Amino acid sequence: MDILKKHRLNYTISIVLMAALFLTIIFSIFILISAATNATDEQEALSSVLDMRPGVPTDIQCFYFIDGVPSDEISKNAVIYGEELDEIIKTASETKEGKFQCGRRYFVVANKQVPGGILYAVYDRTAHHKELTDRAIQSALMLCLALIIIGIIAYIISSKTLRPIKEAMDKQSDLIANASHELKTPLTIISANMDLLKSEPGSTVEENSESISAINSQIERMQGLIQNMLELSRMEQAEIKKEELNFSEITTGACLSFEAVCFENGTELIEEIGPDISINGEKEAIERLVIILLDNANKYCGKNGKIGVRLSQDGKKAHLAVMNTGEAISDEDAKHVFDRFYRTDGARENKNNQSFGLGLSIAYATVSGHGGTISCHGIEGKGTVFEVALPLLKQKH
Repeated sequence: MDILKKHRLNYTISIVLMAALFLTIIFSIFILISAATNATDEQEALSSVLDMRPGVPTDIQCFYFIDGVPSDEISKNAVIYGEELDEIIKTASETKEGKFQCGRRYFVVANKQVPGGILYAVYDRTAHHKELTDRAIQSALMLCLALIIIGIIAYIISSKTLRPIKEAMDKQSDLIANASHELKTPLTIISANMDLLKSEPGSTVEENSESISAINSQIERMQGLIQNMLELSRMEQAEIKKEELNFSEITTGACLSFEAVCFENGTELIEEIGPDISINGEKEAIERLVIILLDNANKYCGKNGKIGVRLSQDGKKAHLAVMNTGEAISDEDAKHVFDRFYRTDGARENKNNQSFGLGLSIAYATVSGHGGTISCHGIEGKGTVFEVALPLLKQKH
């Protein structure tokens, strides 16, 4: 059975069982109240009969007799039982106190010592018994119908309730598949170079420098992949330790570290950073966020392009925008650019690109973990822009 279907089934069963317990208690209380009310009515009727003199008319559901012997000591309303009367009187005399059944009728009897013998009062509770039986059957049918409806609703709702689990499972599956794919190439290269080294056991380190260099390069590549995966997992699952940060200083510092890279690439870096913009967050994570966006802009800016960085604030949020000139990202790529291991066509065509497609996923997880939003869109004829919004630091009054 599919694990997700198993979870949905377990969820539905749990809801149905809880509903069954709750409804059973409610229906049981309702029936017990009805039974208690009937029992009270029966006892009041019996008591009223036992306190009367023989011969006084009584309710048709209740009749009396003394010792079950002379017919004139039996209340006249007992005649409705016809031939069954003798059997009813006999069973009542043997029961003395409490409930009894005679044929298809149900009774309750009580007695009292009187001068002429023992006075028995018999109440015909057949109607009460039928009423309680009907209510029990109705309650059972209502319970079954309610549980079926609840089960159907719970199973439908479970799809939405368990959606985060499904997404997590899908992400885990994709992560394993993509990580395996990313590790396959460097491992193949390392294996090939190791075979080459083994084939020339007498060669020197200098003679094998190219193979050793290739091995080291692929090891570094795998280390980078593992580090990125660990960082992504941490940002998505761990609780972020936040502190007061000067977002302006962090952004300025990140731009400063990229000036040499931009100079080497012939790229112009344009900064428009508002002063003293403060947020609450993890310093290393926010620094990495800005660097990821700058690095991404630099990769797709091309020679002699421009990178623009703007940091501003409104009343509630800090807004960071990083834009690069060049080909504008397509709408389709913009939808998936934050997915794990996703690469645009341009990234795939870049043979020297060491990116794993995790940087922007880390950026997305970082922004989400800080309670913000991040988006990407292309501007035709101008380039691509990434926009980040993070909550401003709440001022203490």
